[in-house]
Amino acid sequence: MLRPFRSRDFRLFWSGSFVANCGVWMQQIALGWLVYAMTRSASWLGTISFTGNLPVLVFGLLGGAIVDRASRRTVILGSQTAFAVEAAVLALLTASGHLALWHVMVLAMCAGTALAIGGPAMFAVIPTLVGPEELLNAISLNSVQMNLARTLGPVLAGVVYGRVGPAACFGFNAAGFVVLTLVLSRIRMPQQPTDAPAPVGRAMRDGLRYARTHPVIGPALFLSAAVSLFGFPYLVLLPALARDTLHLEVSGLGYLMTTVGAGAVLAGLGLAAAGDLPHKGLIGIATAFLFGATLAAFGIVRSMHATMAVLFTLGVLQTLCMASINTTVQLAVDDRMRGRIMSMLTMILFGLTTLGGLLLGTLGDRIGVPGALAVGGVVIALAATGVLARAPVLQAAEVR
Repeated sequence: MLRPFRSRDFRLFWSGSFVANCGVWMQQIALGWLVYAMTRSASWLGTISFTGNLPVLVFGLLGGAIVDRASRRTVILGSQTAFAVEAAVLALLTASGHLALWHVMVLAMCAGTALAIGGPAMFAVIPTLVGPEELLNAISLNSVQMNLARTLGPVLAGVVYGRVGPAACFGFNAAGFVVLTLVLSRIRMPQQPTDAPAPVGRAMRDGLRYARTHPVIGPALFLSAAVSLFGFPYLVLLPALARDTLHLEVSGLGYLMTTVGAGAVLAGLGLAAAGDLPHKGLIGIATAFLFGATLAAFGIVRSMHATMAVLFTLGVLQTLCMASINTTVQLAVDDRMRGRIMSMLTMILFGLTTLGGLLLGTLGDRIGVPGALAVGGVVIALAATGVLARAPVLQAAEVR
């Protein structure tokens, strides 16, 4: 279960990422609550989230091509530094009382640009820190740290926001990325293959063709896209659900997010304990279907306890689904294409999630956030059923 921690570099990567992700979730909770307090609009939550990740959609493939050509160390350290600067500026504007929505949108776009370049590199570096037989464990343990941060960060945000204010939450995020940058600077990162690189435009076209024609990677990315576009926006819209449906304060929002994180941590630990499971593609399809069915339950639940049960289950299924799909893709991809394929996964997980937040937020303003989330759940269940019927190679996928 803990074999990847034998690697010094993986231990550094894991611990530094955990510190930074705690700050990320503190900022996400504080910023979501602040923006909703300023606008009282679910569509504005989706708009801010979409604006922040628009660069991932626009520049994501370019980022992947850069990662396959340039030093991953340089790309990673530069992007983490940019995240720290963005959070520090946000903290200063908030503390000085000058923060406006356009500031939030511009800073979010700056951070999104850093994510478009640095996100694929962070995904691509994990297989270089452990052996292939430990990859599922490493991805599961990385999911555990992300979700431990999702569990701890919102609680800290609720306490800090209530006692000190949102600026302190943004300041913690800046400090976390400084820590991560220093830790990552000590990691040994192997050199990429030394083939002469193709022009960037051709490299991006080659990556798209490779993903589209690959019998495992293509269906896996499609399934990830369906879950990200119609499912993961529930996190973006949670402030509206907490305030208007459940009538909670910011601390209550923190507890809801912590419930998601607790389910995800449990799932990640279970995956790590189970080891190298067979039929990872089939696990990804099945858990995507169950994720959609569970999300549809928002159409009928209205109490705090029922909502927490749904969120806990979503945390479990989200982790099982994405860890299985991620591992399947990582094992199937040629290393010379890894950066480009990981850029597509970054675009899906971040860009499509926020596009979905914009779409479901707009729908939520019309029919209510619970109804909008239920519609998304139905779409995901249908997409998973389609992949199950049409992609038999993904179901059996194990190795390259």
